[in-house]
Amino acid sequence: MSVFFIARWEARKIPAVKVTPQPLTDYTVSDAPGTAFSYFGYTFEVPWNGSFKTKESQKSSTTSGLVQLKFESGQDLLVIAPTNQRGLLSQIAEDQSSGMPNLGPVFGDLINRSAYDQYAALLNTSPASIRAFGPRAEAARGVTLLTIKAIALPKSLETGAFSFGFPDKRGFQVGDPRKSRHIQLEVLDLNGHYVEIVCETAKDTIRLTQPELNRILETLHPASSATDSTSKSAARN
Repeated sequence: MSVFFIARWEARKIPAVKVTPQPLTDYTVSDAPGTAFSYFGYTFEVPWNGSFKTKESQKSSTTSGLVQLKFESGQDLLVIAPTNQRGLLSQIAEDQSSGMPNLGPVFGDLINRSAYDQYAALLNTSPASIRAFGPRAEAARGVTLLTIKAIALPKSLETGAFSFGFPDKRGFQVGDPRKSRHIQLEVLDLNGHYVEIVCETAKDTIRLTQPELNRILETLHPASSATDSTSKSAARN
């Protein structure tokens, strides 16, 4: 019973943990003139072609690379290529520097599943999914996932979460651009790759749109080979 009450307590403290992903319904893609980029072996386009500043970080224990793009028009992007491509829960379980106890036994077979399945399990966990009289191991895993969900996901989760699918990729969008200036894109099953893109605007007068986010998602592909970062104008015909 204690894990059941812990789950309810988490929901009262952070109501966003009750949010679970819904299928994305708007797949409209912006055709505005934009800019193409290549970083860490991936290429993508953004639907903005103004001036921007770049800040790139070197490879670390958790990322193969991290780059921030700040557009003069007010849009900011953070592109993250995780070192551990097996999935977020695998990364948490194997990260010896986190100071957390070994969560492998708690996660169970989840860490042997795809990166997509791991993230789906995290987002779909809610207080309502944790049963008071179910198997204790299952309840313990649920509470652990709920805690990670509360800590790891941005506040924009409270505005909504969405699952998306394109011919060569699928994943999750955390945040509704109609309600939040901060959107997190978890792009998984990208030919076996996993990329995270955080999009936000510098001020409330500028809003991202779903077609703009879809332009990034539709054009995100693994490059033929990892090259130094480049950019060029990218206009839609």
